[in-house]
Amino acid sequence: MSTPKREHVMPPRPLMPWTMALCAGLCVSCSLVLNLVADLLLGEWAASVMLLMAIPVAAAACIVLARSCMRLVRWRRWLYAAALGLVAGAVVSAGWAIGAVRASRALDNRAASSLEFVVHGDPSINDGAYSYTCDAYAGEKRLGQVRLSCDRELGVGSHVRAIGRISRFENDAYGRSRVLRGEVRKVKAVRIVSVDEGSPGPLLRLRNGLLASIAPATDPARSLIAGVVCGRSAELRAQPAGDWFSVTGTAHLIAVSGSHLAIVGFVIESALQKTRLSRGLQRGLLVLALAAYAVFTGASPSAVRACCMVAATLVANGAGRRRHGLSALFVTMAIFVLLRPTVLFEMGFQLSCASVFAILCFCPYATYALVELGVPSGVASILSVTLCSQLATLPVTIPTFGTFSLIAPLANAVIGPVISVLLASSVVLVPCSLVPLLSRVALVVPMIVARCALFFEQLFAAVPGASVTVPPDTVWVYVVPFALAVLLVWWPRPRARPMAAGLACLVLLAAIPYVYWDRFASPSVTVLDVGQADAILIRQGGAVALVDCGLDERVVSALVRNNVHHIDAVFVTHWDEDHWGGLPAVLEQFSVGTIAVAADALEDAPAEVLSRPGVEYRQVRRGDTVDIGSFCARVMWPFESVDGEGNEDSLVLLLSYVQGGQSLRMLLTGDAELDQEREFVQKVGDIDVLKLGHHGSKVSVDLDLLEALKPELSIASAGEGNRYGHPSDACIDAVKEAGGAFACTIEQGDITVTPTAKGFAMRCQRP
Repeated sequence: MSTPKREHVMPPRPLMPWTMALCAGLCVSCSLVLNLVADLLLGEWAASVMLLMAIPVAAAACIVLARSCMRLVRWRRWLYAAALGLVAGAVVSAGWAIGAVRASRALDNRAASSLEFVVHGDPSINDGAYSYTCDAYAGEKRLGQVRLSCDRELGVGSHVRAIGRISRFENDAYGRSRVLRGEVRKVKAVRIVSVDEGSPGPLLRLRNGLLASIAPATDPARSLIAGVVCGRSAELRAQPAGDWFSVTGTAHLIAVSGSHLAIVGFVIESALQKTRLSRGLQRGLLVLALAAYAVFTGASPSAVRACCMVAATLVANGAGRRRHGLSALFVTMAIFVLLRPTVLFEMGFQLSCASVFAILCFCPYATYALVELGVPSGVASILSVTLCSQLATLPVTIPTFGTFSLIAPLANAVIGPVISVLLASSVVLVPCSLVPLLSRVALVVPMIVARCALFFEQLFAAVPGASVTVPPDTVWVYVVPFALAVLLVWWPRPRARPMAAGLACLVLLAAIPYVYWDRFASPSVTVLDVGQADAILIRQGGAVALVDCGLDERVVSALVRNNVHHIDAVFVTHWDEDHWGGLPAVLEQFSVGTIAVAADALEDAPAEVLSRPGVEYRQVRRGDTVDIGSFCARVMWPFESVDGEGNEDSLVLLLSYVQGGQSLRMLLTGDAELDQEREFVQKVGDIDVLKLGHHGSKVSVDLDLLEALKPELSIASAGEGNRYGHPSDACIDAVKEAGGAFACTIEQGDITVTPTAKGFAMRCQRP
């Protein structure tokens, strides 16, 4: 007699605790207060001060509704919790705000040499420069928290004296993020005068000893071991291998979180079970060991959050209470915010809480749905965890990184077990490296496993389309996770065919804009807003070219918001940093086919540009043409070989488009000035659009040149508040006197010109 097949049962809806309302109230009020204080510290008085009145009003409304509306009796506890959270968050964040303002005032007009800085946490490493979060002390008095940057590595807990400059953060995304994390000033150390390592505790001494034996800066595999075991990922992120984890969506595997503590807890619990200790004592020792490991790895918010949830679960089990993951999560979040409101703006805390919430709420539904689609239950469980975590963190990751990993589910399924083996083996073997006789053999097995993990990371990262760029301001970032959550919870019983059809429609809708911009984009030329720098995007259909690359990573953001997924050719007009500085970031983020420079200028190219695998290098001369779709770019200058170092060496391109009755002639001048422009102006003839040379300086054009070219529109690329005064009044006056229109990226943002049957059309887009 055959056993009847067991029907797969749809999981029940999760029970939402009232602590969710408490946590929401805390987060809302803290966010409002901290953003207001950030505005003040960044030198901007925002209208958001009026929003503070919404906190007591909302709290009072919750209390009134709870006491007076009988229909809301079932929600009374929620309303009281929300009111309490709003008030408590406002009080706690106001206390922090007062301290931050006092610290800001105390640090004004102080010399860095008069202060002592105490280092907290591991550094951020960027181009050989180290940045640390530090406490600033004047004698025994703590003034506040600052961001210290220098050219050498400092140990955690070090007392540092330095000569340098204390200044405010710029009012940009980076500056705001640092202030919201509690850092009120930045300190640029010119010279480190003295460093006192202090008296580190036993855990810190152990960590420093293990890091010294691992030597993470010497090898990518060693840096991976340091990241997994010690929670130090600065060296790994500074190497190309660090980008592989971002592309494959596996960066969370090297961040100390709940999965790490689960593996470490398993190893510790296995060892404790071999002893004769009571069950209660074993649980107590397990909690202490996990807490010590969280501190050992740097006490990141994700690690401490996981440790608190484990402790809460063990306490509930010991008390005979049913464990409830969501209750533990929200209680832990509330404690975090009450103790340190700035934790709200730490990405680790945001990602950890969002992913855990999604896994606890929706992972059972996702597993059920995948099984209904015919996926084996074991595979469905693994995929559901990855998918729920990835979708829940989209509102955090997309605005920050602008990318979405398509290969993340497969990469996590393959690499996740390898990282688990690496962590389990390293926890046991790496401490043995401190023993002189075992130092050489202790790392053999972890190194083999780490190299295996890096092999798979590189393999998955190299897959075409593994990661796609997504505009950071797209509404789909918020709509898709919410829609999928609603479908999973309220869909009475998911069936294979409707689900497959729905997923196919969703993929098709998501793919339409990608395919359009990648294959069918209309012809256009866009002068990108990248600050005091140049970057010009040319595209038609699937052909994409970039003339200059700006000064820094802002060019990547500009390309993403203009839906660029690949670049066929990059023209570098000359080797001023505001024309090539963003090229390394472009090469890291996009596939680039060709880099073109003026004849013989390649010999003086910066090292960051040369020897990129898969990139063709081309030198162009006067009269050479390059096709970009239906655009034709003709080299007009220089006449002779150059080294590309000066403005006079700038590559000048005449861009022409003629197709289907539409036409456009545009002159791209780099930093060329009048002396150079007069040499070729007669060979150019009438044009429609002129990209002004040297950011619209007073020597970029004059009335005679404009009368020879007769541009209807002249565009300058410049940064707001630049110290050069670009674009100059003389340039603007000359353009207007010649009867043409003038536009600048300072006012208009990205300026796009498209050919039409009647000339051209212009549209603008603010970043």
